[in-house]
Amino acid sequence: MHKASILYAEDDTVTRENYALVLQRYFGTVYQADDGEEALSLYYSKKPDALMLDINMPGMDGLEVVETIRKKNRTIPILILTAHSDREKLFKAIPLGLTAYLLKPLKDADFKEAVGKVLNRLRADESIFLAGAFVYDKVQRELLYGDKPLKLSKKEKQLLALLSDRPGHFITQDAIISEIWFDEAPDVSHARKLTQLIYRLHMKLAEIQGEKVSIVENSYAFGYRLIV
Repeated sequence: MHKASILYAEDDTVTRENYALVLQRYFGTVYQADDGEEALSLYYSKKPDALMLDINMPGMDGLEVVETIRKKNRTIPILILTAHSDREKLFKAIPLGLTAYLLKPLKDADFKEAVGKVLNRLRADESIFLAGAFVYDKVQRELLYGDKPLKLSKKEKQLLALLSDRPGHFITQDAIISEIWFDEAPDVSHARKLTQLIYRLHMKLAEIQGEKVSIVENSYAFGYRLIV
């Protein structure tokens, strides 16, 4: 069983529970949501490695969820479930970089192929080699020293997961703050909180390696990125 996680959103309870059982054959954790709002909330809180969303759900539909996520995360694999009548909506989905479209009712062969694409993408770049002797495992969402995972705080894990989506590329300070402190109204104190978070992370790594080490780089103009 692959240990990556997936978030599956479908408003039909029977359909969702049936396919959640199938997904458990391939993923270590399957988060379930019955509408778009719950899906987005779980995405922010659980940080799944992949998404499978029904295009038609009450309130916020699947495409609206994808559009919101893609504003900050262009790489997470996403599967969309559609009906033949949704073809017009699919034209809007073309720029969203979806991994696959699956027509309902799902065919076993198509479903397995789509899930295979997701897992192959996750495996293709699951390790990021950082400064010092540290490695970030994108699938397990763990920072390793040698082969030993480090004990990190929740916000340290969130920071590394966010920066690992675009290794080597800067992410703005505002984007990081809105992701990590998504449940708080941003104010001037959050820039200091972010600085302190990164400082504590680097101090923790220095204690482990026995010398000063930085894995996150700051640019006043561009934001923060992993040093790969």
